[in-house]
Amino acid sequence: MSEPSPQQPDQSLNISGSILENVQIGGIAGRDLNLNQIQGGVGTLNVFGTVQVPQAPLSAAKPISQEEHRRRTVLLNRVRQDWVEGVLKRSLHTKVLIELGLQERKELVQNPLSGVEEFPSESRKVFPDGTAATDIFEGIGAGRTLLILGEPGAGKTVTLLKLAESLIARTENDLSQPLPVVINLSSWAQQRKSIPNWLVQELSEKYHVPKLLGKAWVGQEQLILLLDGLDEVDAKYRNDCIKALNQFVQDHGLTELVVCSRIQDYEHLSDRLKLRSAIYIQPLTSHQIDQFLELAGDSLSTLKTVLQNNADLRAFASSPLILSIMSLTYQGCSAEVLIQAKTLEEQQKQLFDTYIDRMFTRRGTTRQYFREKTLHWLNWLAQRMVQSSQTIFLIEQLQPSWLSSRKQTVLHWFLNALFFGIISSIVVALISLIHILTVGIIGKLITISAFHESIETLIQMFYGLVFGLVFGLIFGRKNQIEPVEKLKWSWRKAKKSFYNGFLFSFFISLILVVFTGLNSLNSGFLVWLLTFLTALLFFWLFFGLFLGSIFGLIGGFRDLEIQKSYIPNQGIWQSIKNASVTGLAITTIFGLTFVPIFSLISNLLIGLSDGLSMGVLLGVICGLAYGGWACLQHFTLRLILHRQNSIPWNYADFLDYAADRLFMQKVGGGYIFVHRMLLEHFAQMKS
Repeated sequence: MSEPSPQQPDQSLNISGSILENVQIGGIAGRDLNLNQIQGGVGTLNVFGTVQVPQAPLSAAKPISQEEHRRRTVLLNRVRQDWVEGVLKRSLHTKVLIELGLQERKELVQNPLSGVEEFPSESRKVFPDGTAATDIFEGIGAGRTLLILGEPGAGKTVTLLKLAESLIARTENDLSQPLPVVINLSSWAQQRKSIPNWLVQELSEKYHVPKLLGKAWVGQEQLILLLDGLDEVDAKYRNDCIKALNQFVQDHGLTELVVCSRIQDYEHLSDRLKLRSAIYIQPLTSHQIDQFLELAGDSLSTLKTVLQNNADLRAFASSPLILSIMSLTYQGCSAEVLIQAKTLEEQQKQLFDTYIDRMFTRRGTTRQYFREKTLHWLNWLAQRMVQSSQTIFLIEQLQPSWLSSRKQTVLHWFLNALFFGIISSIVVALISLIHILTVGIIGKLITISAFHESIETLIQMFYGLVFGLVFGLIFGRKNQIEPVEKLKWSWRKAKKSFYNGFLFSFFISLILVVFTGLNSLNSGFLVWLLTFLTALLFFWLFFGLFLGSIFGLIGGFRDLEIQKSYIPNQGIWQSIKNASVTGLAITTIFGLTFVPIFSLISNLLIGLSDGLSMGVLLGVICGLAYGGWACLQHFTLRLILHRQNSIPWNYADFLDYAADRLFMQKVGGGYIFVHRMLLEHFAQMKS
């Protein structure tokens, strides 16, 4: 039997090189493009009527190491625990178990090859009932990119998280496949980095992925990016965000990507995302609303009757979120309690106010907070989260920028310096005590009274207080709190920092020798020069070892800032632990190291006193550098916010109470409002 002849192209198109520049050639509207040749900047493309696609296959998956296997498993578990178990399974949308209708909206994305389709496809076709976003995403093909649009409360995030759940299950069966990660785009506007750099930072802060590993995963296109909240990016930066995303898609063509946004916010933008497809989540139909209320039974019979007789209220209930909140709020209520407002804004306000009232009477918690204080604290938190374009709140994420006035900012700066001065005073007292115990008591060299020694110690403590206060005022103005959760030692960075400290000590030694060696000029130039060089070498070696050790210790540790954890305020508690362990370790190691050095210079007792004192000083410095300073800043900030009644002192307990009341949800060690609409409602309330 003769083999069938190869299929001939139905049509050939000549496309200029400018159209194909930086464009991946793949499946377009059910057809693929076969690039035969490019001559003089012109490409000849054959468009086949049937789907016989010579697609470039993805690179074969390479076997992964045991360590890589473990890291991928940990990441998948964190995504599942935080977003699928923590948010999706507890979402208010899950109260409304209705299959959402989906509509294709390709006209809202910019496809570089859309102009070469043989027969343009219908851009607003409605998918058959039961079609899920996962089905649509899987059907796009290699290099899948998708935009999910909808009205407020339509179920965009839930749709995204259901897709995440499906992708996680697929990847768990083959860990060499790309890893799905859920990230909120709102944080991009804070620094407006390139998307690859922003992703590396988010992976480190949100999922604790080491930056080198995150950079490798992004560069090797090992991630499926599920990006929620394009509409939550600060409005003045949304177009810039779209441009950055388009650049990323152009540079990382094999990275699969999904973006969510409110449709009105997206349509108002001048730029469009360069994605393969877009879907719009349709509002609930009247039949779907009636079906849900019928299944709910007698508890929502009054709501069902009112919706049947009020077309405006029925239209308002076409959002799954609104219908879900109605079902929670109006169970067993009379018709008089139901929404009576006319405008959409009034209806929404009345519904959320009633929902809040109802949730305060909800059972299931032993925590008790006064209603007025709860509303005031949630109002303050919501306002700050909206202002900072923040979706997930962590207690350790509290920043001085959240203070309400310049006066409070200055107060925070001063309190940091004051407490640093107090710490310095305590350190001086400790060093003085070491000196008294070693030289005074052991050596029996001090014959003055204890009263006189106490006065001298108090004077030294005063000097320490002044020094710490001045030092804190000069160097403590950094308006960013950075908890230190993990410490990782780098010999390369330690070596470089040691050299820097050793070189810096030369200038200090030069100044000391110049001021102390001027009197030697009377002995002649050669004697003065010899004395000068000898003293310079001695002081340089002494201070070089001292400052080099300090610089090496501070520079050798690498810290990973924490934005997300699994215990409330874990970043600060871990910082306290790191500061304590680091301080004690450095005090012990360098105390024992400096004792023999100083003993050789003078005697054993003086060496013991000075060596232990130097160890304590280094330990305190390193403890402050690796978590202690962040804890101090956090404590003073919490103190100010509590004094001005913006937050309760036991913040974690209060946020757990808010989660019990269904105002918020717990995501790992952080908290989010149950929906952005409720967040906006709390932010607009008058406290």
